[in-house]
Parts: sequence; C-alpha cells; structure tokens
Amino acid sequence: MRHQLTFLKKIYAIIGIIFIIYSSYLVVKLTMHIWHKVDYGKENKSKQEELFKEMLTEEKKVTYDLGYKVIKEEELEKHFHHVGDSVIHDEINLCIKCHGDIPHDKNKAVRAFLNMHSDFLACETCHIRIKKEKKFVWYDKINGEVKESIEISKYLSNSKMKLIPMVLERGVFIRPDSSELRKFVEEFRKVVNKLPPAKKSQGLKLIHKYTDKNPVRCDECHALTIDLSYLPLLEIGYKRERVLQILSNEVVGMVNKYKEFYIPKFLEPQK
Repeated sequence: MRHQLTFLKKIYAIIGIIFIIYSSYLVVKLTMHIWHKVDYGKENKSKQEELFKEMLTEEKKVTYDLGYKVIKEEELEKHFHHVGDSVIHDEINLCIKCHGDIPHDKNKAVRAFLNMHSDFLACETCHIRIKKEKKFVWYDKINGEVKESIEISKYLSNSKMKLIPMVLERGVFIRPDSSELRKFVEEFRKVVNKLPPAKKSQGLKLIHKYTDKNPVRCDECHALTIDLSYLPLLEIGYKRERVLQILSNEVVGMVNKYKEFYIPKFLEPQK
C-alpha cells in the first residue's frame, strides 16, 4: 500500500513539474515584449526596403522604345495590347528624320488609325500620289534591304518591313528618297535655322517635290473592290483572304459615315 502511495506521489510530482515548466514558458512568451520591445518602425522600414527592392527588380523588366514603355514579361507575350513587344524603329525612312515615327496629330478622331499604318507604310506611300504606272517595294526598317513582295496573311503588327512607292523618272523607277536627296536633307538640317525665309522655303520645296497636297484617303485603299483599291494588294504580297478583310474594313466605314464622334468625356483626348 505504501509503495503504491509513493509511486502515485512521484507521478503527481512529475506532472506538477511539467505543468510549472509549461506555465513558465507561456508567461515568458506572453510577457517578453515588455522587456524586449519590438521596434515596429524598423520592422516597417524593413518591409518597405523589401518592397523597394522588388520594385527595382521589376523595373529591370521595363525598357523604353520611342517614348513607349514596354514591359518585358514572358507571360504577357500574347497579350491583346502586345505589351511584350519591342518597337522596331525605322532607321531608313527619310521623312521621319524630321517628322518622327508617329507624325499624325492634327485629327484627334482618327490619328491613332493613321499612326497605326505608319508602322508598315512609309510616309511616301500615302503622301506621294502615284497617278500612272504604280510600283511599290518593301524595305527592311533596319538594314534597308528591298523586296518587291512579301507574304502577308494577317495584320502586320510591329512589322520589320515597310512599303514605299517608286516614282517614274525618265522612264526609270527610282526611290523618292534617293541618295542625292538624303545628302541634301542631311546638310539642310544642319543649317535650316540659319537660313533666310526664302532659302528655307526653296529647300523645303525641293525636299517635298514628290508629295501631293491631297494624300491618299483611307477609302482609296480600303475600297469596295480590289480593282478600285489604290494599292495593288495582291502584287505586293497580300493573300486573297487578307485582301477581303482589308476591303471590308469596318473602321473605314465608321470614319467616312460618322463625321462626329460621340466619345465619353473621360475618354476624350486632352486639349
């Protein structure tokens, strides 16, 4: 009997010791911050530093092309707005040396459509009106390599190639941006601010001698039939399916039909 009581006392003693140790642990855990206060300022600062570092890391994925902010994200490569694309700058075209890559800004209602075409159509394509024998070629925006035709089955998004007309001079087709004109423009730009008005006017007339006061309109290319289209679409490489899409372009109908655009106030361009 005594042995049983002694054994039970030992068990109770062990349980008591365990309880005291656990209670002490809880007390220390719950009251430790009183003696060792946490510097929440440092903790917040640490979080801010981590956030800043993360932002810096993300910023490395961003580049700037021609004033556009381009996000380098693999998962966004097929995004509707093509935010993963790097803009291919035209190193060859003569007009953009002065007018820039996105030159249309007067007509706010349609300037986005016009500038969109500037990606794959040289300025001369619309602003030099070919009235008789037509010939167009494609040139590489990086190295200037010329091709008479390229295969086009879909919309040319951020195209490497650009279409330009050839002008007929003395029975021979030549580029409107000839090497002679390029040299003249290069020298003209250096001294244009020092020239008197008369000389400046003469220089500009020479540079723009091929341009027409009435550029090619949207509905002249996006015509009712392929025979009425200003551009020889099949000859320059457009597939028949793509030609049908171009001829039935709803945007052109909208531009021609609606002279006034009723746009919500928050979407209107800033004046």
